[in-house]
Amino acid sequence: MIDQRSSPAPLPSLHLTEVSNLMSANNRHDTPTPLHETKTVGGKTPDTSSNAEPQPTAAAPLNRTITSQKLGGSLSKPLTNNQVESTQSNDAKPISFQPIQRSTTTGSGKPYSAFSQSTKWLIVCLGGLAAIFSPISSNIFVPAIPTLAHDFNKSNEKISLAVTIYLIFQAITPSFFGSMSDSFGRRPVYIGTMVLYMGANIGLACMPTDAYWLLLVLRALQATGGSAVVSIGAGAVADVAEPRERGKFMSIFQCGAMIGPAFGPLLGGVFASTLGWRAIFWFLTISTGIVLVPLIFLLPETLRSIVGDGSIPPPAFNASPMMLIKRQRTVKRAQERGENINEEKIERPPKKKYQPLSAFLILFTPEITLIFIFVSFMYLEFYCVLTVYSTALTNTYHLTELQIGLCYLPSGLGSVVSSIINGRQIDYYYRKEEQRVGGDYRKKGDEFRIELTRLRCIFPFLACFLVASTSLGWCLQAKAPLAATLVVNFFIGLGTGTINTATVYGQDIKVGQGGAVSASLNLVRCLFGAVGTAIIQVLYNSLGAGWTFVLLSGLCVLGLPLPWLVIRKAPEWRQNRLERTQRKERGEEARRQADADAKSETQVHSEQRREDGAV
Repeated sequence: MIDQRSSPAPLPSLHLTEVSNLMSANNRHDTPTPLHETKTVGGKTPDTSSNAEPQPTAAAPLNRTITSQKLGGSLSKPLTNNQVESTQSNDAKPISFQPIQRSTTTGSGKPYSAFSQSTKWLIVCLGGLAAIFSPISSNIFVPAIPTLAHDFNKSNEKISLAVTIYLIFQAITPSFFGSMSDSFGRRPVYIGTMVLYMGANIGLACMPTDAYWLLLVLRALQATGGSAVVSIGAGAVADVAEPRERGKFMSIFQCGAMIGPAFGPLLGGVFASTLGWRAIFWFLTISTGIVLVPLIFLLPETLRSIVGDGSIPPPAFNASPMMLIKRQRTVKRAQERGENINEEKIERPPKKKYQPLSAFLILFTPEITLIFIFVSFMYLEFYCVLTVYSTALTNTYHLTELQIGLCYLPSGLGSVVSSIINGRQIDYYYRKEEQRVGGDYRKKGDEFRIELTRLRCIFPFLACFLVASTSLGWCLQAKAPLAATLVVNFFIGLGTGTINTATVYGQDIKVGQGGAVSASLNLVRCLFGAVGTAIIQVLYNSLGAGWTFVLLSGLCVLGLPLPWLVIRKAPEWRQNRLERTQRKERGEEARRQADADAKSETQVHSEQRREDGAV
């Protein structure tokens, strides 16, 4: 629910608890916000750290103090409420602000995010646009391989090594950058990786054709910068979207990652056959710049260990230029009113230590690992479909590169439709479970069936994908009309709505590690995808398209016990982990107490000996 007061609340002569937040309008609601008192529950201030389990509170205020000094006078300490009232007769004019709008999580009653809906959509849409670059850069390069082989005077196999290197770095590097964004903030890591990606594209567009080694190095840098934004963006979505609406926002974000494989071959074929292979990288450079400009000026910091629910203004390192300018204007206007603003230290949630291996450590959580493996089987088959389809269109239907690129569009359209439907489905089942238990997963964790609620969304898409993939295999083997393969390809894309579900489930289990969770899934699925692309041509040549996809679909069916095992056993596994952690903490506390007792006893004996010696 949104709480709006009807009129502005005037603030007398400045005792401000949040002047520096006034101008963070791009990470707040659409109207400026007033000052309000900290509300507590049970005598405790709400914890805004990303790791803490949220507790029900009435509001999420800022924890900071700003003292005010009139010209010619000073205050040694912040004003009390009575002192504030007494200053109304002073010459300085009061500063007034419009009331704050608060979004609340209906299940727990705690405001989950202070970001307005428009700001949430800005974060999700910018992240979705940036997420296009990782998958599109992987296969936009493929149609230009023959041309590059001629220009570099190398074999097709050596030029194809640049694709392999890209896939390797695409799998590994997000694990480090996703964890980095969970510690230092989404915004600086976002911008840094995008700048790296743009620089690599400029280098690829300008590189000399006698430096084959440089092609490999720049492709590695391109993968490093481009692939990291997917995990960072997924973490930003988890920061601002409460669990009951996370499916909707994550589905829009995933649209960018899903359409990349469909449009990459088309764009690569167009540029390679018209303007030349260098135009591919100039196109990526220009596109990156178009996304990077609003990213720099408009994207707010969302990491909850820095900005809490979005109401705490970020430090300058994490703030957008627009926010910094608005802060300066606020201070200037206050000074023009005769007030000297002295901003003291802002109290923030505890900083998260950078753990570069956190994405790998997440894979030691059995329920997350099993789900990631299961959806990666389907990802393996999906990449095999992309590879075999291109070969069949060339050998069987004798299409040009441009025509082959156009044939991938139905799959891309199906992926977008699948992502949107899956997002609505995820939110629907979550809200239905909320109604059943009378609260959300944060409040009713013991009763809330999070595994069943999330993972049941996988099975309809799995059925659609397996039927469509097997049908495509037999269509290609029987040399069916091209139109039939295009229709089946749409349903293959429609069956890809599983990655989104796995990502959301992982973020539910690992609170505050949205970037690392996405990076972990990216690592597993890319490894499976690499295996698939390595073996598919052998299977295709020996078994034919029909039996190849029967075999791959059979592997997915054999993995069906994995999600059912997670649904049944995951609550027990989490309880066991909690008990082990509690035992470890009690043991450490007992050791600390024993050490303290031993130290105290030693001091007592030392004093006794000194007294005896004095006597």
